Amino acid sequence: MLPGPIRLYSCGSCFGLFSRRTLASGNTFGAQYRSDGQMKARMLPQTPPLVVCPHCQALFCMLGAKHAIEFRNYFPGWGFLGEPTPEEVASKKAQEALAQQYKDVPHYELASNTQCLEYVQSHKMAENEERLRLYAWHRVNDERMDSPRNLSAAEAQNLQSLLMLWDTEEDDAILIKAEMLRELGQFAAAAAVLDHDFSAEAEAQAEQIMQAIERQDDQPFILAPNRDDGDIEFAWAWQARRHPTEVPQFLGEDSFDPPLFQVNNRDWWVKVLGMMSHNWALIEPQNPSGAVVYFFHDLGTALRPNGFKLKQIKGRSAVVDSLSFDSLPEAEAALRNNHFERLVLNPGPWLGFEPTGHFYDARATEEGIYSRKGYWR
Repeated sequence: MLPGPIRLYSCGSCFGLFSRRTLASGNTFGAQYRSDGQMKARMLPQTPPLVVCPHCQALFCMLGAKHAIEFRNYFPGWGFLGEPTPEEVASKKAQEALAQQYKDVPHYELASNTQCLEYVQSHKMAENEERLRLYAWHRVNDERMDSPRNLSAAEAQNLQSLLMLWDTEEDDAILIKAEMLRELGQFAAAAAVLDHDFSAEAEAQAEQIMQAIERQDDQPFILAPNRDDGDIEFAWAWQARRHPTEVPQFLGEDSFDPPLFQVNNRDWWVKVLGMMSHNWALIEPQNPSGAVVYFFHDLGTALRPNGFKLKQIKGRSAVVDSLSFDSLPEAEAALRNNHFERLVLNPGPWLGFEPTGHFYDARATEEGIYSRKGYWR
């Protein structure tokens, strides 16, 4: 972070001076992001659009405000970039004199959420209305983060007004629109807004907001850090949510070669073997209470007699092994005991490797890795 000039503003009510620091440069390393779009970064502090005069406590809008005085009190690289010119020396002395003269001018103060709401309700804001209403919402949520509560009538009205102004279709804007609806308690509408194919950067945030919608939770929250393990897990969960469950169209058994092998379930279980290799399983309930687990290779491939994998038959996937159980719970417990997990609960880079198309029975030519070779625990 590199400081910029200090600017002094004159209050429109009492004409007292207050200061605002500026930045020449900064960064967002270690930034914290909130579900409502607020970003806090230690190395990139931001000036609020609404502040309070420290002398008379009057509200002051910084958007478009002209500063009365500006000076520097930090001179990076001074003396290391060669001998300064007489003009540079004189300018530095003038800046230092101003800094000394106004060293006791107080900094602006933060406006309360109540003051911000009163401002947006009582002022015509023209092109700045969206930004000011957004800031008022963020100030409300600063309080709700510390003490969870429902929105008041005035707070909800501000959010409704902001929602009416929000019409951009960028990923970030869609996420914020969904968040507004969620905090207003309009959960179905919020979920509908999230019915969108987001960029990779926005997937984790979309999943976290969707999970809050499903919990019927209307409180703001801190998002998982970018590139953190939790963030990656949320991104995979979103991709799994958007990953369509295949339901093959029935074409008539006589049209299949090899013959059709019917498995009605598509609730996939996956076992990660490593090196981008996986085993897949489906549980098919049997009357009256039993269950059969059918096993598959990645993408539904089968084996040649010499043990090498065949390419997938177009539109077909091979059932390569099966095991029978006395009940559905027993089958599920056995899969977990052998390191299989439901795909919907354990999404990851294996999404898209599950078998597709109409199944055929290849158990007679397969090795029976679980039923015959002894790899089943």
